[in-house]
Amino acid sequence: MRLAVPLFLGLFAASSALAGENIMLVLDASGSMWGQINGKTKVEIARETVADVLGTWKADNAIGLVAYGHRRKGDCNDIETLIEPGPLDKAAFLSTVNSLNAKGMTPLSAAVKHAAGVLKSSEQKATVILVSDGEETCNLDPCAVGTELEKSGVEFTAHVIGFDVSDPKHQAQLRCLAENTGGRYFNARNADELGAAIEGAVSASTEPPPPPASATVAANGSMMIASEVDVSWSGPADRGDYVTFARVDSKDGEYLDYEIVGKKETTGTKGVVTLRTPADAGPVELRYVSPIRKSSVLARIVVQIADAQASIEAPASVPSGSMIKVTARGPVATGHWIGFAPKGSDIRTYLKYARPTAAVSELELMSPAEPGDYELRYVLNENERILVARPIKVVASLASVSGPATAMAGDTVAIKASGPEGSAHWIGFAPVGSAAGTYLEYVRPQGSTTEATLMAPTEAGDFELRYVLNEDEKVIASQPIRITPAIAKLEAPQSMTSREDISVRFSGPRHARHWIGFVQRGTIDYLDYASVPLEGDSVTLRAPAEAGDYDIVFVIDKTAIARNPVTVR
Repeated sequence: MRLAVPLFLGLFAASSALAGENIMLVLDASGSMWGQINGKTKVEIARETVADVLGTWKADNAIGLVAYGHRRKGDCNDIETLIEPGPLDKAAFLSTVNSLNAKGMTPLSAAVKHAAGVLKSSEQKATVILVSDGEETCNLDPCAVGTELEKSGVEFTAHVIGFDVSDPKHQAQLRCLAENTGGRYFNARNADELGAAIEGAVSASTEPPPPPASATVAANGSMMIASEVDVSWSGPADRGDYVTFARVDSKDGEYLDYEIVGKKETTGTKGVVTLRTPADAGPVELRYVSPIRKSSVLARIVVQIADAQASIEAPASVPSGSMIKVTARGPVATGHWIGFAPKGSDIRTYLKYARPTAAVSELELMSPAEPGDYELRYVLNENERILVARPIKVVASLASVSGPATAMAGDTVAIKASGPEGSAHWIGFAPVGSAAGTYLEYVRPQGSTTEATLMAPTEAGDFELRYVLNEDEKVIASQPIRITPAIAKLEAPQSMTSREDISVRFSGPRHARHWIGFVQRGTIDYLDYASVPLEGDSVTLRAPAEAGDYDIVFVIDKTAIARNPVTVR
C-alpha cells in the first residue's frame, strides 16, 4: 500500500522580466523530502532538476528563492525568502538550494501566500509554478487560497505540478489551486517527468503557445477492467505529452492512468504505450494530452471497458491471529489485493492482505487479532474499487500461557503456552500494565503448543507472561509473575598461584548470558570467565598471569551480584 508523503520542490514562480514579470522559486524542504522514488530521495531529484532547469535559464528572466520547512520541525511558520527576485547567479542559487536541510512541515498554502506577498510588493505580474505531492499539513485549503489570491488584485497565475501524487483528493486540491488562478496542472512521477513538467510550466509562463497540432489514439484489442492494454498514438511528442484514460465528461486536466510519450529521448511522432484500464466498467475516454498547448487535448476517443467476475472462498469464521486459506478468482495486477478490512469500512482501510498471483489464487492470510465482524475484499488498483467482498467473523482464539508464580531475577524460567501459530506472534515477559507491544525476553510460538525457557527480567518487580498476536496488536493470554531480587554466592580459594586452574562453586540465577570470572579489583573488566551453566554448581577458571589483588564476580546484565576478593601469588 502506498501512503502519500509531502514533497520538496514547492513553488516555482516564473515569467519574463522583459514583460514586467518577476520569477520566484519556492522550495518545499519538509521532512518528507527524504522519501524515495526509484531509489533516489526527492531531495536529490529536486536539486538535480533545478540544476537542469537553471542550466538553460534565459538571462532576461529574473528569479528569486523562497523555502519552507528547512529550519525547524513542527513549525507551520517556517517560511523564508532566501533570494530576492533578480538576475540569476547560478552558482550562488544552486549553493543555496543544495544547502537546504529537509526537516519540517508542509505549509504549501501559506508559502503560496508568502510568495504572492513578495511579488505583490513589486506591483508586477507574476506566475507561480507549484510543485508538490499534494498534502497540505498546516490546515489551509490550497483551493481556497487560489481563489483568495485571484481576488486580491495581484496579476497572479499558479501553474501546479503534482510530484508523485497518488491520492485523488490531493490531486483535486492542486488542480483547483491552478484553475482558480487561471493556471494549468501538470503531473510527474519521477525525475524525467518532473523536469518535463517544470519546463512545460516555464514555457507556458514565458513563451507563446505552440501552434495547433493533431494527434491520434487507439486501443489495441478488447479491454477489461483493471488490466493492461496497449495503446497506439501519434502526435507532436513534445516533452511532457502523455496518453491517458479519463472519465467521460471529466475536465481536460483530469486523468486516470497515463504514460508520457514526449520524453528527452523521443525522436518519432508515433508509438505504442501500455496503460492500465480503470477499475469500473463502461465508457471511458482515451486522450492524447499536450500540457503546453492552449487546447491541451489533441485527440480523444470513447472506448468500452468490460467488467470482470470475481469471487472469494474462505471459512465463515476464523480464530483471531490464525492463518487461513483463501481462494480468490479475479483479475491480476500488482496494484490489486485480497485481504481483511473491518466490515463497512472505507475502501482505503486494510489489515492483512496478499496480492493475486493468477486468475485463481490460492492464498494464506493472517486473521486480525481483534475479534469482530470483518470483510474479505478483492480490491482493484490499491483503493479504486472493491470488486467483491464477503463477510467473515473473527472469534477469540483459545490461548493460555503458564509459568511459575515467582522467579529470581535473571533466572531461567520454563513456560508452557497454547494458541495460534504465526511468525509475528510472541510469548514472553512484559511489565505489568504496559502496552501490548512492550516486551523483554520472548520466543515465537512453536505450533499450537509451545514449551520453552526464557530468562526472567533482571530487575525485581511485578511482570506478566504474555501471548501476544502480531507483534503488538493484542494480548490474548497472560499470567502474573513476581520477580524477586537476584541473589548469588561464590565459593573459591582466597589465594592461588598465577595461571592456576581453580574450581569456583556458586549459587544464583542460571542463564548462559551470565558469567563468573576474574576481574580487576572493583571492576567488571573480565580477564578469564565462564558462562553460568544451567546444570551443575561449579565452573573452572584460570587465574591471571600477573600477581596481585583481584575479584571473582558473578555478573548478570553488566552488574556484579556477588564479588569475592582473591590474591594471586
